[in-house]
Amino acid sequence: MESESGVIATLIQHPDYVLFSEDYLFPEHFTNAENKCVYMAIRNMAQNKGVFNADPYNIISYLNSSNATKEYANILTVDKLNELRDMSYILCRHTPEEYNMLCDNVVDAAFRRKAFMVLDQCQGFCRSSETPNLGQQIYNAIDGVIGEFSYANDIPKFKDVIDDCWEEIKSRQSGEYAGIPFKFKTLNQYATIEPGELFLFAAGPKEGKSIMLLNCAVDLLKKDLSVLYLDSELGTRLFTARLLSHLSGVEYRRLTSGNYTEEEAQRIDEQREWLKTRKLTHIYMPIFDTQSVYSAAKKVKHSPEGLDVLIVDYFKASGQNDAFATYQELGRFVDMVKNNLAGGMKICALGAVQTTSSGKIADSAKISRNASTIAIMENKTPEEIEADGPECGNKKLRVVLNRNGMQHAEGEYISLNFNGNLISFEEAKQAIPQMPY
Repeated sequence: MESESGVIATLIQHPDYVLFSEDYLFPEHFTNAENKCVYMAIRNMAQNKGVFNADPYNIISYLNSSNATKEYANILTVDKLNELRDMSYILCRHTPEEYNMLCDNVVDAAFRRKAFMVLDQCQGFCRSSETPNLGQQIYNAIDGVIGEFSYANDIPKFKDVIDDCWEEIKSRQSGEYAGIPFKFKTLNQYATIEPGELFLFAAGPKEGKSIMLLNCAVDLLKKDLSVLYLDSELGTRLFTARLLSHLSGVEYRRLTSGNYTEEEAQRIDEQREWLKTRKLTHIYMPIFDTQSVYSAAKKVKHSPEGLDVLIVDYFKASGQNDAFATYQELGRFVDMVKNNLAGGMKICALGAVQTTSSGKIADSAKISRNASTIAIMENKTPEEIEADGPECGNKKLRVVLNRNGMQHAEGEYISLNFNGNLISFEEAKQAIPQMPY
């Protein structure tokens, strides 16, 4: 009951928080009728109108606006709602994390109540010797509770979704690419950045993973897309320095030391002002955990700017467990980003993973199982640079796994030019015409 009151108090002060719980906390989970009605009104208004004021007038007006909810308006009065609002100043929580904890308590209590009732019913089945198909009845009863609290949506028949899917396919048709193109034109022949998909760049330690993702982020910002960049490597100050170096063309070391000309200072200031107009959120997370990542993405998604692309720099486990537990942890993290965030929120996802000294992707089975596309970046050998020519760059990129298109055959690659001083990746001249299969 205390958690129920805390949820309602928090929503009265922060009605937009309901977007964090709309997928799993439902009105029927509340025991108090007044709390149930208030939550129903706020949840439905948020789904229909977005952010709003949860004042007594709005709540009563909403409940009276439909025959389906009019009966609930009789349970509440303006005086009761004003009393709830006055109490909300004391009981409310002011962070999504605290609010989610209260919601979890309410759902947990609802699950326990329902499970208790069903198990009591099962005892009745067991007491009667005349109960037919005892095992099946017990299974159906328990399975019904588990299904109710699994938060899974109804599964539609394919015939009911095929037309919507085709409309979505047509809406992505641009005449050239079926998604958001990368800045590297040759890479777009193999894969693009698509909602619901996870594209991963793989490379060894200190071989440009973060710089590649930063280059992709800037290109997406130039397309006026909203980007959430989750960074386990750099704090926002250092990330900003890299951004400004890349955009201004001033070498990173000179930019961070202040050893630049007046003309370069002007370029830096111009790019700094430009970044203020972009839809970018950068969050430094030294250790990723699924709840923090999910909450951050959900919050940005429901912000006025929305969320188009999530970038994770980079996928790695916490390192606090043994090898097998680390393997499982990383697999769950990649799965959550691909399915719960990219798939569930219909956003694009980019990330990076580390390769071993032999060029294999660390914990490859778990990662490959969930990634849509994986492209490995490697330094060209001196022999390759000599054979291709210096104009063909110093890096090679190979698409080695692709569920959405073609991948490279042995010996094929995309030539890139990497300039660490300018935090830059650019497509180089291609030495061999790309003939993917």
